[in-house]
Amino acid sequence: MNKKFIKVSLMICIPLLLLIGFFGVTTNNVANSDEMENDILITYKEYKEDNYSYTVYVTVKNNTDQIASLYDMALSFDYKGDGNNVGEFYIKGEEEDLWDENKILGIDPGSEKDVLFKIPKGIKISDKDYNLNRILIDYNVSFFKFRTSPNSLFLGTSNLGGTETLGEPYH
Repeated sequence: MNKKFIKVSLMICIPLLLLIGFFGVTTNNVANSDEMENDILITYKEYKEDNYSYTVYVTVKNNTDQIASLYDMALSFDYKGDGNNVGEFYIKGEEEDLWDENKILGIDPGSEKDVLFKIPKGIKISDKDYNLNRILIDYNVSFFKFRTSPNSLFLGTSNLGGTETLGEPYH
C-alpha cells in the first residue's frame, strides 16, 4: 500500500509542478502601477477634417515584451460646464487598419499602431462646456505571450487601463 500511495502521489505532483513551473516562466508577476505606467504610451498624432467628420489620430506604442491587444478606447474632452447643460460623452476609437484583410491582431513589443476617433460634424461640442485643448483618451489593453495566428492571441498575462490626457487642440 505504501508503494501504491507514493506512485499515485508522484503521478499527481509531477504534472502539477510542471504546470506551475510553465506558468511561472511564461507569465510575469503582477507589477505595481508605477512599473506599468509606461507600458503603453499614447501620443497625439494629427487632426483631419473632411465634409462629414473631424478625425483625431493618436499613436499607441507598446513598451513591453508582450503583445498588447487594445479592446476599448474612447475619446472625450475635459468637462468644465456647470453640469446643467450637458454631461460626459465618449467617441469610440478604432485601429486604423481595422478593416484591412491582412490585419494582424495586437501590437508587437516595441511597435506602435494608430487609432482614429471620428467625430461627426453634426455633433456640436461647445467650448463653454468642454476644454477642447485637453483630449482625454480612456483605454483598456490586454497583454498576451503568444500569437497563434494573425487574428488569435494566446496566454494572457495581465490587463491595463486608464486615462491619458493629451494637450493638442481640436478645431
